[in-house]
Amino acid sequence: MATPNISTIDEREEGNRAAYEHNYPPHNETISKKEYDVVVIGAGPAGLMLCTALARFGGHSVLVVDSRHEPTTAGRADGIQPRTIEVLKNMEPLGSELFRQSAASYERTFWVPSTDKNGKETIVRDRRVQSFPEYLEIEDGCTLGLQQGMIEEAFLRDMERNGLRATRSFSFKSYTIDSNSNDSSNEDHPVTVELTKGPTTEGGKDGGEVTTVKCKYLVGCDGGGSAVRQFGIENHGLSFDGELLSTLWGAGDFVVKTDFPDIRKIAAIHSANQGSAYVFPRENNIDNQPMIRLYTQVNMLNGQKSTMDPQEMRWKVTAEDIMDADKRIFAPYNLEFVKTEWWSAYPIGQRLVNKYDVQGRVFMAGDACHTHSPKAGQGMNTALIDAHNLSFKMNLVLRGLAGPDLLKTYNEERWKIGKQLIDFDEEYAALFSGEVPRNSPEVAKMSKAEVKQHFIEVQRRNAAFTTGAGVNYGSSALVVMNDELSRLGLEPLSGLKLTAGQRLRPATVTRAMTSQPVRLIHEVQFDAPGSFRIYVLAGKLKDNFAKLQEFSQYLTSSKSFVNRYQASMPKNRKVLHAATNTGLVGYEEINPYFTFLTIVKDSRFNFEIEHLKPLKGLNALVYADDEESGGVKVGDHFSEARVGGAHIKYGLPEGGIVVCRPDGYVGVVVPLEAKGWEALDKYFDAALHRTQSNGLSASKL
Repeated sequence: MATPNISTIDEREEGNRAAYEHNYPPHNETISKKEYDVVVIGAGPAGLMLCTALARFGGHSVLVVDSRHEPTTAGRADGIQPRTIEVLKNMEPLGSELFRQSAASYERTFWVPSTDKNGKETIVRDRRVQSFPEYLEIEDGCTLGLQQGMIEEAFLRDMERNGLRATRSFSFKSYTIDSNSNDSSNEDHPVTVELTKGPTTEGGKDGGEVTTVKCKYLVGCDGGGSAVRQFGIENHGLSFDGELLSTLWGAGDFVVKTDFPDIRKIAAIHSANQGSAYVFPRENNIDNQPMIRLYTQVNMLNGQKSTMDPQEMRWKVTAEDIMDADKRIFAPYNLEFVKTEWWSAYPIGQRLVNKYDVQGRVFMAGDACHTHSPKAGQGMNTALIDAHNLSFKMNLVLRGLAGPDLLKTYNEERWKIGKQLIDFDEEYAALFSGEVPRNSPEVAKMSKAEVKQHFIEVQRRNAAFTTGAGVNYGSSALVVMNDELSRLGLEPLSGLKLTAGQRLRPATVTRAMTSQPVRLIHEVQFDAPGSFRIYVLAGKLKDNFAKLQEFSQYLTSSKSFVNRYQASMPKNRKVLHAATNTGLVGYEEINPYFTFLTIVKDSRFNFEIEHLKPLKGLNALVYADDEESGGVKVGDHFSEARVGGAHIKYGLPEGGIVVCRPDGYVGVVVPLEAKGWEALDKYFDAALHRTQSNGLSASKL
């Protein structure tokens, strides 16, 4: 059998065409324009997240092309981690729709080799743990199992609601960047992109007629065999470095009948001599049968690893080989395969591109940047957050609110995360496969019991990273740490419990307009126009009202960043936060690109909205801090039993100002005083640094 000419990190995919009745929205088959703001190559998870975000922000001209004639129909990525769930719930109805369709896993189990009373080889459950530690403060403490095709379908529907469709079937051919273009200007289209009609043929030859378009930014989201990345390697000094482990794995979506008790939990199984397997529960198929994803080591038999090269062996493996391996690994439990929906065979490898952009005009996201094993459920999640990060920055630059230098922070922030992912996956995948990790040679000297414990510790130690909830970004124009506040003319805040560069810690408060308990992190959706979220921990009104009045006067003055950084809203788009879409007059926002949420340290029964009416700019979104646990009892009413919980959780008991970027990460925390809002001016001047030459292009939207 001839080996197809594809990248060694691509999967071999076979099996049934689809396990579901998909309802994909229509796609375009022709390219109608010659110039776009953004051209996206690849309509997989990374590309669709980027396009969904840009479509939600509105006003941008976007072309997204894919070489496939239809979206994913079976198999591929299938796990959504907690931080990704948070992000998607900030893109409603997308988040709730995906959550409802998924199979949620709240527990993980670990199975290890043993022998029964007759000395026969068996496996036993060694440990059960909740999926994620409580200290991460995860809203939904689970991993969602859902086939990639259904995820792509949901994104495509969300794009359709916002006026954007994918264009099929076009393949990337080449790009050029005008060396005479002014990087400080968004008025030109310096990137010329060549596309060919139809998928690329075997061997990488052109698929058909060439179409040329120009754009301001090109983004390669075209997967592990990325043509955009390869073009950068050949023409712009990129490299894609890494190694393959000498282990072959199979992946399959199956309907099974079994007496294995943890078939609906995430389960890691290590047998004595037959290799390892990983169970991941999935949603029901079209026949309402519960599916599971099985990751299976297929080159172990009777304690001996196959001597065949995994790259060669992958093309010889069959679905029956994978199922036979699973039956041996699960023994003595019975495993009957009722239906095979999809399967694949792949060698494990970790690779990382040396940078995520070319000349600040061409970017990459997802597997175009990093490839690794699928067992830790990181590939699609990292891809989605790559695109999430890039989208809000691209939006601000295209709006004219920030200079193109802001886009440099995409590579600075996300390359570091890609490196963390590769390092973790190298260790985790090796341990799972019974190998010695290159970065942990001491494992070779461990006993079997020590290796077993070490494997569990590696997983738990990296929980903050693998959930996404513990991802953190370093110091930059967008991130000012507490011990760096001298950059803004301030002393560090004493007792602060928030960390710049990390996601805002969730807290529940009461929305004053409706008396509804809400989670602060979801009050501002990732939607038009893509605003910064500025949480004003107001403390007690009677103590801080004068400061709040002064802050309001500053915000409404011409010198305030709120009035200096303005751009028009996209046509036919309006900001309708749940708390501001009330019809109540006199409580409007000043600038929709800076959303202020004012949290009063009191029971909702002890103050009125009218008390804040004089505070223009601070009264559109008002909350009572009387829901979050950890508050202080101040009276006998049920709502007075825990006042101030959010203030205490954030380490701002007397008040303060928390700036969150549009992606929900803390940018800076400053005190509630004149020096604090002066520092905000300096923060936004550095983060947005609008140059004279790029003007306010958003006024043309």
